[in-house]
Amino acid sequence: MLTILSVTDYIALMTTTEKLAALRRAMLEAQIDAYIIPSTDPHQSEYPAPRWASREWVSGFTGSAGTLVVTLHEAKLWTDSRYFLQANTQLEGTGIELMKSRQPDSVSIENWLGATLMDGQTVGTDGRVTSLRASRAMRRKLEKLDLKFTLDEDLIRNIWSDRPPVPGRPVFEHTPDYTGESWQARLQRFQQWMGERNLDYFVVSALDEVAWLLNIRGSDIDFNPLCVAYLVIGSKGDHAIFATARPGFSTWTEGLPAGQKLTVHSYDKVSSYLRRLNALNADIGIDPGTISARLAMHAGADSTTEYTSPVPGWKAIKNEVSLGHLRTTMAHDAVALLRLRRWLGEVVPEGITEAEVARKLTALRATYPSYVTDSFPAIVGYAGNGAIVHYRAPEKGSAKLEAEGLLLIDSGGQYHTGTTDITRTFALGETTEEMRKAFTLVLMGHIDLAVAKFPTGTTGVQLDVLARGPLWRNQMNYGHGTGHGVGFFLNVHEGPAGILTNPKSPSGQKKLEPGMVLSNEPGYYKDGEFGIRTENLVVIREASQEGWLEFETITLFPIDRSLIEQGMLLRYHVDWINDYHKMVLERVSPLVEGEELDWLLESCKAL
Repeated sequence: MLTILSVTDYIALMTTTEKLAALRRAMLEAQIDAYIIPSTDPHQSEYPAPRWASREWVSGFTGSAGTLVVTLHEAKLWTDSRYFLQANTQLEGTGIELMKSRQPDSVSIENWLGATLMDGQTVGTDGRVTSLRASRAMRRKLEKLDLKFTLDEDLIRNIWSDRPPVPGRPVFEHTPDYTGESWQARLQRFQQWMGERNLDYFVVSALDEVAWLLNIRGSDIDFNPLCVAYLVIGSKGDHAIFATARPGFSTWTEGLPAGQKLTVHSYDKVSSYLRRLNALNADIGIDPGTISARLAMHAGADSTTEYTSPVPGWKAIKNEVSLGHLRTTMAHDAVALLRLRRWLGEVVPEGITEAEVARKLTALRATYPSYVTDSFPAIVGYAGNGAIVHYRAPEKGSAKLEAEGLLLIDSGGQYHTGTTDITRTFALGETTEEMRKAFTLVLMGHIDLAVAKFPTGTTGVQLDVLARGPLWRNQMNYGHGTGHGVGFFLNVHEGPAGILTNPKSPSGQKKLEPGMVLSNEPGYYKDGEFGIRTENLVVIREASQEGWLEFETITLFPIDRSLIEQGMLLRYHVDWINDYHKMVLERVSPLVEGEELDWLLESCKAL
């Protein structure tokens, strides 16, 4: 029987080429000559909810970072080195060209548009998902190139007929016995900060900031325990949250101190609420880095007061209650990986696939009562796939593991008791001298950073070279940062601090402070052959000498000793490995017995 497709059915089945054609028709109707589609949502999230996955929907590129630019005749996608291999594969045959950003010969989006368009032509983007700060920078650059810039059009809504709605899953409180601080105390801390700046209201846009301030957790975004919402804080205690209706908000509406109230409104009412406050001449504070250009306009961008929100700095410093939970969680997280590693030894000869390994690891983590979800899709890369930094094994057609070469697994869990992120590289059988040398150089860099002592006021960009030193001495390198902040039952990638090479990066220039949790993850990747990364999480703490800081490694899982070329190591490298394995054994062994304990004892033997 011949099936007749409706227009809606047809659009849902559109190819990337057809989506680009539909977008260009919408551009012609709106008199826009080039359209920019970023990866962001209205809250500037790293991982947007499906509703705002417009760049992915149009291009088919699934990486978390990238910007698509479409003109009437060309389409190009900018992304960084983490995604070059992935983008090349996913963009093949789409008519979209990969543009490599952050490379010595990179061409910026603005300069490409300046060279491609004629003077006076119009560049558009959706101001609902573009931050005020980013839109201002874009406008300045384009105007210097004699191009117009508009933030008025959401062209995607005209062609994405089955676009998902704004999510509205249930929410719950992340209680003070986990966080070490009540949400009422955090709210009052923020009100005090506002009072010192004479602000009447402040718009909290970033989802992880809303979550941290209110100790509110949800599941609106996969792998991130967040609720899609805006929070407007009033200095006199009149607060408002804007979100899709859902169960759970009574905890906050009924739990405020006397004299304060929190009202719940529909998500789409935030603009009218801010317009009303602006009409009353209220002094509204906004963070230009997280508020969208369109929402800032509704708040009265010319009359608002701009501040960088203090929340990222506050939540980056974990208190001893949350750090205690996190240390315990690390041991249980290690048990899941231990069971996976032993299982691999049994099933690799049967031809297990990368995707099956990822599913198995999720199932093993889920046995711990505090587990909620994974903290990101597990990266399970065998052989050449390990060289794709943010590789995600497809459910169909993922590589089969064999009893030789290297397997890279980067994974983590979201627990009520913390967020984990660990990478280990395993030898599945015979390995080459080149692999073992690279593994050892990466491990040496990991150790050199782990043992660092540094004066108060040091920034991440000052420490990054420690992790790269052994590789650089062998004219080897890796294209990603060395360390990122990690939330506490929050985003696995968290600001404001990081460890990376770019001296212009705000996160690299952020001073490191006690209580911050960061990753330590140098790596090395040989395209098409293998990938290596060793990642532990570390906590910054006071060193023994006043005015100095150091790292405490808190991840607890053995390093594959069969890949270590011991002759390359200095004495302190050997001591660190032995001390680390002794710590792993002490903290994880009480959780296992029998053959699992035997495996742990063998894996933690001294060099």
